[in-house]
Amino acid sequence: MLSRQAFRYVIVGMLGTVAHLGVLAVFVEVLGQDAITGAVAGFLSALSVSYMLNHYWTFQSHRRHLSSFWRYITVSLAGLLLNIGMMYTLVTFLNWWYFTAQLSVILVVPVCNFLLNRYWKFAANSDPHGQSDS
Repeated sequence: MLSRQAFRYVIVGMLGTVAHLGVLAVFVEVLGQDAITGAVAGFLSALSVSYMLNHYWTFQSHRRHLSSFWRYITVSLAGLLLNIGMMYTLVTFLNWWYFTAQLSVILVVPVCNFLLNRYWKFAANSDPHGQSDS
């Protein structure tokens, strides 16, 4: 099951990455925004696509969206903060090109998010009363 989930997570991640990089490039190259703003917009757009695909396809979660929304927000914010922190460091202090920096971030953030999603966000509800939240 873990390998199937990991494979599906990678596929969803690739789709999210395309969305992320596309939005990043549009924000920087077309709209003239800075790389950090573009990275945030790209991250948020990828997150929207990835959440739904991961919920229904990768993890086949039975959690109600509303009941697990706070977990989604927590995982998302943790990933966003890691993304911003790494982008800021790589672009501002190490003077990396924004696109190379974002590609490097993509190697770290998804692994952290997969682990949090698998073992916390999309994990089966462990209600002590045996009631499912689906």
